[in-house]
Amino acid sequence: MFEIKYAGSAKKDLSGIDRKHLQKIKNAIESLTEFPDIPNIKKLSAHPLADYRLRIGNYRILFDVCRDEKVIFVLKIGHRKEVY
Repeated sequence: MFEIKYAGSAKKDLSGIDRKHLQKIKNAIESLTEFPDIPNIKKLSAHPLADYRLRIGNYRILFDVCRDEKVIFVLKIGHRKEVY
C-alpha cells in the first residue's frame, strides 16, 4: 500500500473543482494506494511535471511514484484542457 501526499498546488486545484465532480476525483486519488492495479493510469514519457496520469472523466490527476518509500505525490489536478 502506498501513502498519498499532495503538493500545495494540488490542494489548491481541488478547491477549484466543481462539487459534482469533487467526490469522484477524491475517491480516485484514494484508490491510488493500490498502485499499479488501477485502470486509467498512463505512464507519461515526456511530460515535464509528472511521470503518471490518472484519467477520471474529463479530469486528469498528474502524479509521481516513489517506490522505495511507498509514497505517491499528487502534483496537479484539473480539467483535461488545462492539465495536459
